[in-house]
Amino acid sequence: MSGLLLLCSVLSLWGAVCGRPGQYCADQPSGLEAFAGDSVTFPCSFVFPRTVTGITNVTIILHAGVGNYCGARIYNSGYGNTTQEYQGRVSLVGDPWTRNGAITLTNVTTSDVVRKYYCCRVRLLIPNKETEQWQNAGGTWLTVRGENEMTMHQPPFIPALVGDTVTIPCHFSISAKKKIQNMSLSSVQWSSSVFFPFCDTDIYNSATGAVHSKNKGRMSLAGEGGTFIQIKHVGLSDSDWYCCRAQVTGDGQVYRTETERGTHLIITGKTNEMKIEQPKEVTFPDSPTISCNYTLPENEDPLWVGIYWMFGDPREGFAYHPDPELIHPRYRGKTRLVGQSDLYLEEVNGMDNTSFYCRVAMRLCDSTATNHIETLLEEGTGTLLRVNGTRKQSQQSQQMDPVDGENADSAVPGGTISIFGPGPLTFFSKT
Repeated sequence: MSGLLLLCSVLSLWGAVCGRPGQYCADQPSGLEAFAGDSVTFPCSFVFPRTVTGITNVTIILHAGVGNYCGARIYNSGYGNTTQEYQGRVSLVGDPWTRNGAITLTNVTTSDVVRKYYCCRVRLLIPNKETEQWQNAGGTWLTVRGENEMTMHQPPFIPALVGDTVTIPCHFSISAKKKIQNMSLSSVQWSSSVFFPFCDTDIYNSATGAVHSKNKGRMSLAGEGGTFIQIKHVGLSDSDWYCCRAQVTGDGQVYRTETERGTHLIITGKTNEMKIEQPKEVTFPDSPTISCNYTLPENEDPLWVGIYWMFGDPREGFAYHPDPELIHPRYRGKTRLVGQSDLYLEEVNGMDNTSFYCRVAMRLCDSTATNHIETLLEEGTGTLLRVNGTRKQSQQSQQMDPVDGENADSAVPGGTISIFGPGPLTFFSKT
């Protein structure tokens, strides 16, 4: 019996802590960073079978420790009790009845990272039945930075389709207590790992221009701050963890930092499980909204759902993304979601005969493995947008309307994919 299975067997004496395949899951980001004195919120989304009914109470329990399953309990929302070390600093900010178990820890200190990992455990009270409980196995690695350090933030995961050009964001920040003048970015390095959220293989160095052999001609820096990494034409072999390191100078000092836990890039092939439906064509401004309908997998609730819209053949970029930084300049400030997944456009004159593609990303309990979450990403067949007016007028308008000093079609490299998750839970079914 493997160590994990043995641990699950022991823990099961106190309930279904490890969960059951395809039934019970809890999702957390692999890592979070904060400055000493700040507050940090541990997101925790969870699901359980629809057949479980008669629940009288949903309790969220936070454990902290140095390895898998995080060790000792430090907080129980059911009783409101907290261990002495964390007294008055832990609170439930999510609503367990909507399957949101987010917990906030205030006034974080360097001593909080002695335990390193923080795990969300869910407990259901069902009268006349055995209590069900399960948790995320890996937990969230907490990093607390000092005043003279930088924090580094990356999205926990990014799903993308084979052939996409993917942008992985990397943001760094200096403590608000520091007033630094003339800050400048000196260098950025990226590394990767196949199996773990911390990275051990260097793949890009802006100072030396070194690029890993498998990424030659496909990898470059992107983003307004020059810290994002972009990988062209991704394939299944690019499904790795990616970690960012940066060096910044300011007021004669050098600040260096690297993320403790990277971004998991998840590459998938095209499927049609969600049966995404879009109209073949719409005319603007008669119909400024493009609808997107999809179906949830049968008998399953998602841990997380993300909606994104891309445009162009081949894909030129995002017409809508929850992170405005990643929206193509042509559409920045001109698009938004209406309803759950429909795209609303405004001021798109001169961009006729452009196709828009609805993408739906979803995280679900794996149907066969315990404590494993699978990610789906699918794309609709596209909707052709026609703008009232002649094609000639539209083409002239497009040529005469540069974006940020560049032609609108070349302002952003094509097909960038970046999904910040997990986010708020969405529970609905559109058919």
